[in-house]
Amino acid sequence: MPDKQLAEAFLEYINEEKLLTRNNKLLVGVSGGIDSVTLCELLHRSNISFAIAHCNFGLRGGESDADDIFVQSLADNYEVPHFRKYFETKKYAEENGVSIQMAARDLRYEWFEEIRSKEQYDFIAVATNLNDDLETMLINFTRGTGIKGLTGIKPKNGKVVRPLLFASRDQIETFARQEEVNWREDSSNQSTKYLRNDIRHNVVPVLKRANPSLENTFRENVIHFKQAEEFIQNRMADIYEQIIEQQKDGVALDKEFIVNDPDGRFILFRILHRYAFHRDQTNQIFELLNQQPGKQFFSSAYVLTIDRGKIFIQPREKEGHVQNHLEPTDMEISRPVPLRTKVLTMDEFTMDKSLDVACLDFDKLNFPLTVRTWQEGDSFVPLGMKGNKKVSDLLVDEKVPLNQKQHVSVVVSGDEIVWVVGIRISDKVKVNEETQKVFLMELII
Repeated sequence: MPDKQLAEAFLEYINEEKLLTRNNKLLVGVSGGIDSVTLCELLHRSNISFAIAHCNFGLRGGESDADDIFVQSLADNYEVPHFRKYFETKKYAEENGVSIQMAARDLRYEWFEEIRSKEQYDFIAVATNLNDDLETMLINFTRGTGIKGLTGIKPKNGKVVRPLLFASRDQIETFARQEEVNWREDSSNQSTKYLRNDIRHNVVPVLKRANPSLENTFRENVIHFKQAEEFIQNRMADIYEQIIEQQKDGVALDKEFIVNDPDGRFILFRILHRYAFHRDQTNQIFELLNQQPGKQFFSSAYVLTIDRGKIFIQPREKEGHVQNHLEPTDMEISRPVPLRTKVLTMDEFTMDKSLDVACLDFDKLNFPLTVRTWQEGDSFVPLGMKGNKKVSDLLVDEKVPLNQKQHVSVVVSGDEIVWVVGIRISDKVKVNEETQKVFLMELII
């Protein structure tokens, strides 16, 4: 770090972000890798009280056990409390229908919070660094999360603090080597089968060749993105006051304001995003504002009606435990979710990647299909995955708001969920080169 020691910058960052005080007691998640070990060294030098918690996920055989022993010796050297736990991570992932990475994350933070609460530590400290933040931003960028997804990882989120978020991986390694800090290497970090590692090893180096100061540029851009998002939120708060009228059964928007404002399409997107309408729907709604009074659009939890001077948004009626069935033919249903179906030969079929359309291999389905509201315990194999995933976890991953989750429907073939409507189909029934006929379902919006 030019003209500044990492230890000095560490304390400066903690103070700037108001992460903690010297009187706080920390529980530090320590894997044994360079980042978490450096975090312990910096806390020790700063006379900040901490304990060490280590998770053995049992995923790398002898390597995991060696990490466990190393972290125990680290705690002994620092003379700090040490907590350790072995997890049956693969079993948890299979039973809960989540990926190994998600399982490890869930197990880790649940256990950390259990210790923090029981032992009365003030915060949980994790060693997320600037490059981790950069990789997360690039992942969000590829997923199309908008400006909010480009504003970076929060230095403080509830009881979790990230005191190393300011430091690049190179800066941490330079410090560790100069100060003769020992650490463990995780061989799985070299594998590019995971998206984050692929970005780390194959994308970031290309970007750094184009801009050797990539991390600094990223840090500056995050500041700009945060300022832009804050500005948008403040501007939208003023607009909400002007154009949103609260009604007994929903809200009414001033249609003329949206139509006449140069940024009307963007304003409409920001408003409708709160009601689970996606970007394609917003574009379609905007194009029809002056053309089709009475036209209705549906999200998972709301119905939008275009009137002559207003846009009405109302909650959809609760469907309770309403079920419906789909036969192997062209048909439409309106409850519990409006769908139309078609049976197509491969000559007639063109792949539609819209989230509102599900294209399934006809011969892999067990008719009649059942359409119902999802239930706790539901799981399936999402497209692109090999193992089961709970529908509840998918809804969390897709950031479906809590007040809208109860309205999400699933299509079931036999005992297998084949489509979480509007979100993801099952990998088991995807169309491939062997498909003869396609059963197409379309959400009527």
